Amino acid sequence: MLEEWLTPFQSPWDTVGFILFLLVFPIYHGIYPWIASLHPTQTARGRVDILRTSWIERLIARDELIAAAQQTRNLTMVNSVLVSSSLILLGITANLLLQFPAFESRVPHPLGWESNPGAIRVKLYLLILAFASAFSFCMTALRHLGHFVLVIGADPKLIAEQFGNAPEYLADLINRASHRHTLGVRSFYAAFPLMAWLFDTRLFLLLTFFWGLKFVGFQDFSVRRTKR
Repeated sequence: MLEEWLTPFQSPWDTVGFILFLLVFPIYHGIYPWIASLHPTQTARGRVDILRTSWIERLIARDELIAAAQQTRNLTMVNSVLVSSSLILLGITANLLLQFPAFESRVPHPLGWESNPGAIRVKLYLLILAFASAFSFCMTALRHLGHFVLVIGADPKLIAEQFGNAPEYLADLINRASHRHTLGVRSFYAAFPLMAWLFDTRLFLLLTFFWGLKFVGFQDFSVRRTKR
């Protein structure tokens, strides 16, 4: 079993690409929330969380809580589409994996997969994991959004009695939904280099590096400064 999982690493580029993939996706996204909690004003996640809390506070002060539920509709629709898409892609990839013995019997295979079938199977397993993660995160986002819509119309005093602070509790719900949505989308992003790995190791490495550069350099830590 261990030998099969090592079959994708036929060259140093495969090893470097996979290590970079682990750094960019599971490791980085496991560390980033901790960094955002320590330095909220220096991260995109922390700054948007602060803005959402302010938004909830203003809605409570104006007694416009129903508007908050209506304004989360777009996020609910997007997550619903992502859940459906992840299930479809998960089914397609699983079917490809189940049909793989038939592909192995075709020599030569149009994509050259007969040269290393064990490596292709492992890469398909990783793709299934990526789509399953996207499904799980987006479903969790829908759960938090549904809970938010249910409690947003409750008496703020009652929420405060049960959970300590109404704006913070409601903002925490919508923030958690947004965080899971982001992780779901980035699980889809992770599928792109994995799909490229089926065909070309260098493309796998290049796409992984691209996403890492985008996350760190242009998205999660970019601070917009206005010149005066």
